[in-house]
Amino acid sequence: MVFLLLSILTSTSIFIAFQLIGRFKVNTFSAIIVNYITACLAGFFLSHSDLFAVNILGSAWLPLSLLLGVLFITMFRLIGQSVQKVGISTTSVAAKMSLIIPILFTVAIEVDDTLTPIKIIGIALVLVAVFLTSYKPENGHIQVTSTVLPLIIFIGIGILDSLIKYAQFRYVSNDLNPIFSGFTFGVAGLTGILLLPFNRKAAIDFKRLKTWILGIVLGLSNFGSMYFFIKALNHIDSSTGRQLQGSVVFGINNIGIVALGVLLGLIFFKERPTKANWFGIATSIIAIVVLTISQG
Repeated sequence: MVFLLLSILTSTSIFIAFQLIGRFKVNTFSAIIVNYITACLAGFFLSHSDLFAVNILGSAWLPLSLLLGVLFITMFRLIGQSVQKVGISTTSVAAKMSLIIPILFTVAIEVDDTLTPIKIIGIALVLVAVFLTSYKPENGHIQVTSTVLPLIIFIGIGILDSLIKYAQFRYVSNDLNPIFSGFTFGVAGLTGILLLPFNRKAAIDFKRLKTWILGIVLGLSNFGSMYFFIKALNHIDSSTGRQLQGSVVFGINNIGIVALGVLLGLIFFKERPTKANWFGIATSIIAIVVLTISQG
């Protein structure tokens, strides 16, 4: 559970970092590029392998890493825009409600991960808790014009998380985790650099110190979220000798991020949770207990 807790903490920090980027008027795209450079270097730094001895170009996971890298910067860019245009709560709902996609994908590929009645109840509670915890209606009704970005994020994050699960399931051991994560983030950073000439404002923003500071903070949070999440998926409980089921990990991780995001929003950004938000947090605690029990 330690790796799962660290995954929740670092993932929540991503949304906080985006809030700070908007507040200090830092160009989102330039901060994202710095973020991926930082995340790439962090991965290679933590690797215990000789990078020159690792045949990355001949690795079976290379095509998947390339695809993930491109998707990462695409989705990160959209998340950054959504946080600043429709708010952290709506964006968080869209990103975290997408957990149903990787959960179903995990159940489909893992033989030992099945949808038992108690797990179905736990997943249903997670979905209810995520929505109630994050959703804050504007002027008492849903803004239809603000649903396009969140919808794209819902589908995109769902696919992205499913691909990460597939990479962990097929290729990424704990030893390979730093290299795989670092290389994937490196691909995302390189993609951003190649696109930089088409974004003059972002290129100019690199001259500002706060762009690098906030980009580094974002990068460390981003790397930690993927690194610790894969560690949580790979972790084997020493007392039982069993690995946590992927669907359970996805459920607890997502609801933890959303609940913590609301609490941090209250503390640091004075965002007042509604009664529904508080009820959602209470429901999330029940959901975590039910999912833990479903693990057996």
